[in-house]
Amino acid sequence: MGRGVVLAGFLVVAMLTCLRGAAATEYVVGDSRGWTASPNITVGYYDEWAANKTFRGGDTLKFVWNGTHNVAIVSKEDYDNCTKVISVFYGGEAFSVTFPTDANGPSYFISTVDSDCENGQKLAINVVSSASSITAGALSGLVLVLSSIMAMFMN
Repeated sequence: MGRGVVLAGFLVVAMLTCLRGAAATEYVVGDSRGWTASPNITVGYYDEWAANKTFRGGDTLKFVWNGTHNVAIVSKEDYDNCTKVISVFYGGEAFSVTFPTDANGPSYFISTVDSDCENGQKLAINVVSSASSITAGALSGLVLVLSSIMAMFMN
């Protein structure tokens, strides 16, 4: 009976380890400030907001704003130059983008309203593929289960 309980406990831990990498996160861009422009933010605000976050495939960015704002998904060059692009998402007072699970690399977002981009209303992030984290989680879970089974038979 004791071995069965121990094995069940290890299996639960292994399953949780495998699922750890699979959970997607929704990020509200700018947290409580949302997607806004000067004077509510300074240049570099969104860089600082994103700096301590790891964005993975499957995650969602939610842009929430009040007033006249928008979001455009742009190239690095358009991001660097705050180029006004044609493909802009207005969506009322919010817009969400979910990255495919195999997404990997940089993504760029700007506001095309007036000089908002030049005043800091732009975001550059790097997305890491969630497939690699799921694989690593599954591998560590498998190792844990196998070592538990081996330990039971060696006693």
